[in-house]
Amino acid sequence: MSSVIKVNASVYSRIGYGRTYNTNSFYINGRFTSEQHIENVQASMENRGLEYLFAVSDNMVYDYPEQGLSASILKEVSRFHEKITVSGGDMNSKIEELESRVNETERLITSFLEMNRVPETSPEWNIGFSGLLLSDGRFVAVSSGNCRIYMMRDGRFRPLASDTARAKREIENRILENLDIDSEEENEKDDIVLPGEENKGNAVVSDVYDIAEGDSFILISNGLFDALGEEKIEDILALRSDSTYIAYRLVDEAMKRKTEGDITALVVQVEKLIKNVGRGKRPVPQRVQPKEDVKSRVERLNKAPAITYKYNRRKTSKYQSSIFVGMVIVTVLILFAIIFLMISSLINTGKENFSSPTPSAPITSTTPTSTPDDIIPVEDPEETVTPTPTPSQEDTEIKEHVVKKGDSMSSITRNYYGDTSLVDELCKYNNISDPNKIIQGQVIKIPPKDVLKAQ
Repeated sequence: MSSVIKVNASVYSRIGYGRTYNTNSFYINGRFTSEQHIENVQASMENRGLEYLFAVSDNMVYDYPEQGLSASILKEVSRFHEKITVSGGDMNSKIEELESRVNETERLITSFLEMNRVPETSPEWNIGFSGLLLSDGRFVAVSSGNCRIYMMRDGRFRPLASDTARAKREIENRILENLDIDSEEENEKDDIVLPGEENKGNAVVSDVYDIAEGDSFILISNGLFDALGEEKIEDILALRSDSTYIAYRLVDEAMKRKTEGDITALVVQVEKLIKNVGRGKRPVPQRVQPKEDVKSRVERLNKAPAITYKYNRRKTSKYQSSIFVGMVIVTVLILFAIIFLMISSLINTGKENFSSPTPSAPITSTTPTSTPDDIIPVEDPEETVTPTPTPSQEDTEIKEHVVKKGDSMSSITRNYYGDTSLVDELCKYNNISDPNKIIQGQVIKIPPKDVLKAQ
């Protein structure tokens, strides 16, 4: 049996107030990783799969090439994720290997700090890790140092990977209360180790739980926890929003308080869980509801009043048909109005064309009308005498033209002689040296054409 998990995840990481560089780092299912020294970074993903791994760490990257010293929890987590993706394995073996890699990296970095004699008050000693493994419809959390991981399910907020440590502290307290020991026994109490934890480190592993749709997880650094506290984190995680907004809101609220530690929030939300059982069967989403919730919902439904309609369906359909008919009538009227306007425009255009016909030159007939009695004798061409035309009074009369606005010698010549070839002769006749310098009101004498040509 395998389970397909659809998740969306988002992370925001910011450098703390007054810090020189960001000591936080994160891992998002192998798609996004962030080493230290990146001041501000944001990443998000949405995917379907069988297995996911998320982690947030603080001061768990130690790299000094000149000393030949190097340790990185991100590299270890990446190798672990690649191994379980290829080879698989049961949940218990995966948990043991992840816990072992976290403890080994923490021991290695601690030994490097001791070897370089780093003061215990230095921020480099603030080592922390929190990880979340989702596999085959189940999940487990691992934490160490000052990083934390929380879970929200059905409105209930709870920390993960801390129950074992709390139980251990309670056992130690009971041992100290029930034993009346002297100074030697007080020295020996520090050596008390729970069975099965002789060779383990500081990493704390939670129980293995089944995943449910709607589960939300948050992995945070110590800087964010110191700035907001557990109650504020619970309030923001309870918001009905996506992972990107929740992560941004957590970091934004922490930055307002000017915390000294670096701030990182990684939010993981389970959107859907599909369990496949064998072949040929459709996947059935698993959603387990407590009996109390079902009972309370049934009681609320029984108490609910009967459904009543606030409108009459018949009247509504009647109104709808009336509106439709009205729209059809309005459309027809608009079409008629358009056609009427077009016809009126055509009629007006035709009337204008008929009322103002284009003037044409009058045609005069010069063919003489003859009768049978009128016979014109044909004369010999040699004896025919061509009569000399007698010039009319208009042809010998000298006209006067008063220059108006817009007149020129060319336009005056064209108006009286039909062309502009006599412009120079007309200027000479009127003693005009420059045809372009005539003034309004000036009198221009217009003699016959023969007179101009003969001068």
